[in-house]
Amino acid sequence: MLNSKLVRALALTTAIAAFGAASHEALATSQTGHASATILQAITVTENTQMNFASISAPAAGGNVVLAPAGTIGPVAGFVFVGTPAAGVFGATGSNNSPAVISFSTGDTLTGPGAAMALGTFTTNPASPTTFDNTGNLTINVGATLTVGANQVAGAYTGTYTITVVY
Repeated sequence: MLNSKLVRALALTTAIAAFGAASHEALATSQTGHASATILQAITVTENTQMNFASISAPAAGGNVVLAPAGTIGPVAGFVFVGTPAAGVFGATGSNNSPAVISFSTGDTLTGPGAAMALGTFTTNPASPTTFDNTGNLTINVGATLTVGANQVAGAYTGTYTITVVY
């Protein structure tokens, strides 16, 4: 009788072990995952038109001259402008229909015979963020604010600024 109880217990233990091992195996599964990547075309930026505030006759107190991305300067009390102002125009190429963020350097100045004049508060058309077109092109018109100092010395002033375009 002890022998038959032992045989049953051993059979039951073997069945439980076999069922347990089989149930873990039955609960496991595998799935193949997929991965992808798209490499965007490197962005290039080319200056097509230099920014030009034209010739300025400024009042003794000086002031701010705002050049719009459309290439126009609004009326500024006491200032007289001679010539044709021009917004900066840049062409950028990148990946078709990709987003783009436009930014500018800071601390830029125009230097000449007198005190340096601050160049900043850049504006663009199109506004940032924007998108490259379906051929990967983007035209950016740039305006800025030029701060003419009090009693600014007459003469030619030049300087540079940096435009950055990123995805």
